[in-house]
Amino acid sequence: MRLNLRTIWVVLAASTTTAFMAAPAEAQPHQHDDIVVGRTLDGQLAAHFDWEEVHTLPAVSGLLQGWAADDPGFAHLEEDEPDENLYCLQEGVQVVFEVVQFDDAFKAWAPGFAAVLHDPGDSWLLGDEHLHSHLDWHIDSEDPLFEPSQEVWLGQFRLLDAGSKGYLPSEVYTLQFTTPEPGTLALAVVGVILAARRRRQ
Repeated sequence: MRLNLRTIWVVLAASTTTAFMAAPAEAQPHQHDDIVVGRTLDGQLAAHFDWEEVHTLPAVSGLLQGWAADDPGFAHLEEDEPDENLYCLQEGVQVVFEVVQFDDAFKAWAPGFAAVLHDPGDSWLLGDEHLHSHLDWHIDSEDPLFEPSQEVWLGQFRLLDAGSKGYLPSEVYTLQFTTPEPGTLALAVVGVILAARRRRQ
């Protein structure tokens, strides 16, 4: 068997298709800390998280196509952190996730796929002062605006209070997501081809 560039790309395409035939997006094991939601002393919703972290989404297919996972989630602050100006939520709050700006082909799905969040103003109720909720973060490979060469997808959002506490909206936060490194997959495919060649010889 002669190895050439065309052979490598054909096998690479086949391997990519196989990767998309994985199980549909389901709750994934916790790979990242949740986004911790609280309030400031002045009564503004606030969140604590490593906003510089870039999250790698695994390949999925089924109800969703592309890459998706439900981490990070959202959880209420359990103990006041005065040094961070972050305090526990109080009874009567209803925390709402609102899209500010999502990159093309990037989406968030409400639990049970009840709604897709993508356009500015799209929103979903996360919960009350005891909130612990997960959205499915999704890079949609079937979206007409999906760009295969893009490396990082950004999702900007803020948190609102739809309850009786009347907390002020949070500042705008940005989450960053990526797909598994293409080069890693390509090297794996080349390794498979070389192994097959050795067996035939």
